[in-house]
Amino acid sequence: MSEILKKEIFYIRHAEPDTNNWADRSHCDIDLTEKGESQAKLAAERFRGREINYLFSSPLVRCIKTAVAFANVLGTHPEIIVIPELIENGSLPDYKGVDMEHLAGYYDNLTLCEEKLYDFPNGENESDEVNVERAEIITAWMKEKLQYGEKALVFCHGSFGNYFIPAAVGMKQGDYILSLSHTSVTKIKYTSDGKQRISFMNDISHLRPLLPDYEFDT
Repeated sequence: MSEILKKEIFYIRHAEPDTNNWADRSHCDIDLTEKGESQAKLAAERFRGREINYLFSSPLVRCIKTAVAFANVLGTHPEIIVIPELIENGSLPDYKGVDMEHLAGYYDNLTLCEEKLYDFPNGENESDEVNVERAEIITAWMKEKLQYGEKALVFCHGSFGNYFIPAAVGMKQGDYILSLSHTSVTKIKYTSDGKQRISFMNDISHLRPLLPDYEFDT
């Protein structure tokens, strides 16, 4: 029997944002709280020592800063690829984040994705139709980009996760809401026998030190 090979995508929601602090950015582009900074560091630790081939991030600061926490523990000074099309649905029309020079102040190995993956109609990013379509395009692009044996981390948002995760496994966003916690990890796997699966979803077991009384499922 031939060996089953796999590609793995880890969808990670950003850490807790500070809804009162957007400084010189749009009000949809907020920073992390002190608790959020701690969450990001704890989440990153679960990937310490693991070989990660790609880090993809939404252009919004809360995702970039979460991604940087992971990059800092991987030990290889990895590139973070900023994908504007990963922006949260419902953000202001035509707002795609601050410029790369601003983001470089958080980390010095950021690059803008060389490919334009999706054209938002009239800058609109709120309707189900638009978000289903862009999720399908982005997930197909990532699946194609990864080779068997490779792993990618995707730093993104709670609401867009309702489109990205179903699209990644060929499902349609339906009459349900995926309640994704801050820094939760969802693992999506593609295998060489043509199967695709969600190995786990919304895993926040790394946050145990911040939530000592929380009852985690086993």
